[in-house]
Amino acid sequence: MVKIMSLIGIHSREDLMTSDYKTIKKNLINAGVTPHLNIFYSIEMGLQGKSWQDISPIQKQEIRNALADE
Repeated sequence: MVKIMSLIGIHSREDLMTSDYKTIKKNLINAGVTPHLNIFYSIEMGLQGKSWQDISPIQKQEIRNALADE
């Protein structure tokens, strides 16, 4: 995960906190990385200091909504 984040210019927690899911998704695509939902689940739960597997269905839906194309 660190390698992927570094590839798109996210090198610290601060970098991550100033970004948003749509920008991260766009940057992943531009870097040739398929933006799987598990990447975003890992980001969200990592920021909370939890395993990505602890994500709730509500949190999953919130992430899907944030990533939805307009």
